[in-house]
Amino acid sequence: MQKFGVFPFSRSGFRIAIFLAVLLVSCESLYESPDFERHRYSQLIESFDRSDVIYFDVKFSPNFPDGDPVAEAKRMDWLSGWLVQRKMCPYGYDILKRRPFGMLEDNPARYDIRYEIKCKLQTDQ
Repeated sequence: MQKFGVFPFSRSGFRIAIFLAVLLVSCESLYESPDFERHRYSQLIESFDRSDVIYFDVKFSPNFPDGDPVAEAKRMDWLSGWLVQRKMCPYGYDILKRRPFGMLEDNPARYDIRYEIKCKLQTDQ
C-alpha cells in the first residue's frame, strides 16, 4: 500500500512547487532599471564613413513623442548616459543635425530620428 504525506504529490513534485513559488515571488521584486528606456528607445553608433561623427538614433513612443520638450530633455539624458557609458566625448559634444531617417536609409530597428553628434576637443572649450 502506498503512503501519502501531507501533500498529494511526490517529493519531486513538492520541490517543483516550492521552486515555482520562490520564482514567482522573486519576479515580483524585479525593478525596472533607470536605463531600461534608454536601451529600449535609443542607440549610439559610431559612423563607419565619418570618423568625426557619432550617430544617436531614437524611437518615438506615446511616452516620448516628437515635439514634446519633456521627451526631448529625456532623449538628451539618454544621449549623455550613452556617452558616459561608452566613455566618449569627455569635453562635451555638439549636435550637428537632427533629422528623420530616409526611406532608403539602412534602419532595420526602425528608429524615427537620427542625431549627428560631434565630440568637442579639449581645445574647443
